[in-house]
Amino acid sequence: MAQLVRFWFELCLLRAAPQDMPASRTVLGMSVCCYTLVSVLVTTLSSGFHDGVQVALLDLLLLAIFVGGLLYLFGQPARINQTLSALTGSGSLLGLPALLLVMVSGSGPVTPLPATGWLLLLLWNLLVNAHILRHALSGSLAIGAGFSLLYALLSLQVIGWIFPL
Repeated sequence: MAQLVRFWFELCLLRAAPQDMPASRTVLGMSVCCYTLVSVLVTTLSSGFHDGVQVALLDLLLLAIFVGGLLYLFGQPARINQTLSALTGSGSLLGLPALLLVMVSGSGPVTPLPATGWLLLLLWNLLVNAHILRHALSGSLAIGAGFSLLYALLSLQVIGWIFPL
C-alpha cells in the first residue's frame, strides 16, 4: 500500500503517468475504495452522512462512465483500468487537503484563506487530471486539460441537479 500511495503522490506531482502502474484489478479496487472513503468524508461534513455517501457514489459512477466512454471513443479501452486507478488514487490524495478545507471552512461565511485554498486545490486537481488524461489518450496536455475541465463541469452539473443545495 505504501508503494501505491507513493505512486499517487508522484502522479500529483506530475512525475508519473498512469501507464507506469500495473493494470491490476487489485490496484483499481484499492484506488476506488480510498477515493470513495475520502469522498464520503469530505461530502459528509457538508451534507450529512446519507447524502455524502450518495454524492460520493454518484461521483465515482460519473467518473467511470466518463473515462470509459472517452477511452472507447479514442480507441484506448485497454487503458481504462490504469486511468481509473490513476484518477481515483490521485483524487484520494487531493481529497485530503479538501477534507481539511471543509473542516476549516465550516458552514460560516467564506473567508479569503479557505477560498484561496479551494481555488488552488481545484486548479491543481484539474492539472493532475489533465496530465493523466493526456497520457491515457496519447494526446497533448491541452487535450487532457479540455477533457479534465469538461468532466469537472459535467460532474458538477449532474451532482448539483440531483442534489441541489
